[in-house]
This record gives sequence, structure tokens and C-alpha cells, in this order.
Amino acid sequence: MPDPIRLFVAGPEPVPATGSDQVRQPVLRARDIRVDFAGEPVVDGVSMRIDRGEAVGVIGPRGSGKTTLLNAITGVVPATGDLFVDGLPVRLGSPERSRRSGLVRMFQTPQPVRALSSADNILLANSDHRHRDLLAAWLLRPLLTRVQQERQTDTPTAAARAGSGRPAGPGTDVLTYGERRLLDIARGIAAVPRVLLLDEPSAGLSSRETDALLLLLRGVAAEGVGLLVVDHKIDFIDALCDRVTVLETGRVVAEGTPAEVWRDRRVMDAYLGAAHDA
Repeated sequence: MPDPIRLFVAGPEPVPATGSDQVRQPVLRARDIRVDFAGEPVVDGVSMRIDRGEAVGVIGPRGSGKTTLLNAITGVVPATGDLFVDGLPVRLGSPERSRRSGLVRMFQTPQPVRALSSADNILLANSDHRHRDLLAAWLLRPLLTRVQQERQTDTPTAAARAGSGRPAGPGTDVLTYGERRLLDIARGIAAVPRVLLLDEPSAGLSSRETDALLLLLRGVAAEGVGLLVVDHKIDFIDALCDRVTVLETGRVVAEGTPAEVWRDRRVMDAYLGAAHDA
């Protein structure tokens, strides 16, 4: 599998640096997020912040509310609390509003349209919706054609960024699982996110594929995109994330840098202990 090349993500400008430290700017703030199922809290008052160009990991034992937290932030499940993207409020419970605000969610299982080629899957994910209505098709045909040509030109570039391979193939059934995973990330990049939310992105990948994914996501963050990553591979989280939030029964029990989190006794009890007993 080819190594990912240097990323270019349209949208936010690269995060500026002052000395050896990056100047961080908040891109996402979630405050007191709560999700109840059958009257029981699954996510119980979680607050978090992601800065531009920052990777934040979410870990915890099975059933701790990690995926539900991603679902709440992206409007997939009803939730209460406050959500802000680039300082603007985003109404919870609306996937469309979440997507328009720049939140792009990648699920645990890659979800390409199998009948389409890799290139067409990436083209479908492109977030450039200029001049795509019926009026534009009638009155602005030359401009519409130019926009479509730009989108088609960007598609091979997005595929190359993710090292997704075989972008012109007849369909995605010929791809390996690892290639479909990287294609999924390429689709996320093509959507020009402010924050990319990933649920178990390294699951099922070989060591080499995991390393390629790590390089890819580091490049995404380097271009100013925030990352919110749920994953069970501790080495992957340590290598990728600037900060880690630990959940247990829907509540935050620890947060900080990876080194700080792994020194916290509550994490040893809630996460490593549970993993050891499983």
C-alpha cells in the first residue's frame, strides 16, 4: 500500500506557529452533552473542546458511551447540551446542520457505494455544492460545467492523499478492507471538514495499514482540521492524539495528554482493568 503523500485540505488555513508551540484556536466546543435511552443516561454531561489542528482521542471500556457521544455531536441521536463550531451554535439532533457546520463523521465500518468506482465515491463526497440546482443547470450551464470539472480534477488528488489505490476501478468490491478504510478517509477529506470524527478507524487494519492511517491523519491535522477519534488501539491513540478524554458509564473520568491520562489511577481501574477482565 503506498504511503500517503503530503495532504492539502481546502478550507481552514494552516495553524500558525509561535516558536515551538502552535497557536491553537477552538474549532469545536461541546458543553454538558447528555443522551438518555429509556430514561437512563448513556452520555452524562460530557464537555470537551477541540482546537484547530488538534487530535483528541476518546477511550473507555465497552459501553462507556464513546460512539453515542459521536452520534450526539453529529446529530444522529437526540441530545441536550450546547455545541459550537468555530464559535457558532449548532443545534443538536440535526445531522444536516451538523454537516453544514463542517463536522464530518466516519463510521466504524467503511461505507462506500459499492456499485461506484473509488473515484466516483470520492466525487460524491465532495462538499462543493455551488450551482447544482435546477436554475443553475438552465441558466448557468458554463459555470456549472466548470465547477464540475474542478470537482473531477480534485478527485484523483484526494485518492492519492489517502493512498486508497485503484481509484478508476469499476467498483469497490475489488478493494481490500484496508483500501476501503483509506478510501473512506479520502471521502472525508473530500468533504472539506472543520472537524473529522472517526469511530474505530484502525479496527481490522494490519500494522502497515495502521501506520499509513496514522501518517494520513497527522497530515489532516497539520492542515488545521480538528480530529475527534474513538479507538481501542492504545499505541495508535498515543501516537496520534494531543489530548485524550476517558469515559466510564457516560461520564468523563480523566482527560489530559496521553502521558497524564495513563498515570491516572481511575483510568487504570475503568479502562485497563476492564480490558484485562474482558
